[in-house]
Amino acid sequence: MDSSFVQTAIVNLDVLLSVVLFAVFTRSDLRKSFPWMYSYLLVRAMTAVIVEFLLFGPLLASPMAYTKIYFVVHWSSYLMTAVLLFLSCLDVYKQAMKPLPGLVRMGTTIFRWAALASILVTATTFTSVPLGPALLTGVCIQFMRCVGTAELCVLAFLILSMKAIGLSPRSRPFGLALGMGMMAAIDCVQSIVAAMGSTMNPGLQAVFEAGSVLTLGLWTAYAVLPEPVRKTVTLPVNSAIYKWDQIASALGHKGTQVALEPTPSFFLVDVEKVVERAFIRTIKGKESES
Repeated sequence: MDSSFVQTAIVNLDVLLSVVLFAVFTRSDLRKSFPWMYSYLLVRAMTAVIVEFLLFGPLLASPMAYTKIYFVVHWSSYLMTAVLLFLSCLDVYKQAMKPLPGLVRMGTTIFRWAALASILVTATTFTSVPLGPALLTGVCIQFMRCVGTAELCVLAFLILSMKAIGLSPRSRPFGLALGMGMMAAIDCVQSIVAAMGSTMNPGLQAVFEAGSVLTLGLWTAYAVLPEPVRKTVTLPVNSAIYKWDQIASALGHKGTQVALEPTPSFFLVDVEKVVERAFIRTIKGKESES
């Protein structure tokens, strides 16, 4: 079978699944639980339709104009989806850790610092790439690498703590995190191939696009199929995760304040005891003389 035909079929399937998945996420429960994921799917679906028209629609302008439009649409969307994917990781984390509000609050703060660190790392691109189209592509790729790291970290965290927080492999937060991890792995492999200077032949490109289609299919399945009832999280009072949740809940809140008296140093305590014993002996000596 012709590789170009396979690639075309995969691209069209990607567009179809992007639109279908966005339509599924218009449900009120999904839109409210994963607002940033909803925004990401909206941008992805719109971009897919525009790119579909540019690649397979009627030629309404010169090929050079189409190439410029495709470049702007593709890389602008790439940067927007990178930002929205990072925020989607926060959506997944919040829903996964919903029974532990203290850790949700602390995790949100960590995500903010991680976003700042990602921006600073991405800013280093400006010092190594000259102004022009290469700067836009460099910034997008660097930021997507930071986002991919966040996606893999969220997936690893859910896998390790799944039982403790009452999740199952069929839970929607886990399914979304799994898809994000797959996308991060695909982007990582593409970056490695590009860094090695290998040409992106149609067959290899079709493999990467098939991975994207597989991710969309996975997300669609988790969004459409009914989610199992989440188990009630029961934790011992002395468990570490419960203590961390209580500590995280208390951070930044001012409760009833207690005044603590300064504790005297060990040297002063010892001196006080010696003086007290000497005073008692003096009193006993005077009593015996009288």
